[in-house]
Amino acid sequence: SVGHGAYGLVVSAEDLETQDTVAIKKIENALERTTFARRTLRELKILRHLRHENLIDIREVYLPGSRDDFEDIYIISELMETDLNNILKSPQPIEDEHCQ
Repeated sequence: SVGHGAYGLVVSAEDLETQDTVAIKKIENALERTTFARRTLRELKILRHLRHENLIDIREVYLPGSRDDFEDIYIISELMETDLNNILKSPQPIEDEHCQ
């Protein structure tokens, strides 16, 4: 397990086709609340359009096969060394070089 937050669990795995290490984010009960569904959709829309070395690149989104089984969403992305939350909590000051 790489991490766990309010919106899901993140684990690392190996992409069997590319042999790359990837992150798999499982968003449990994605449609249970309207707020979760909107937040997930907003995250996916934003990340689909943004390209930067310091932002994750979404490779795949897996949804359940049918509406009746729709509970969890899996987002496969590149695995980053850290996340913004850890950087902001770090005692190391953020320098101008960190901001791009």
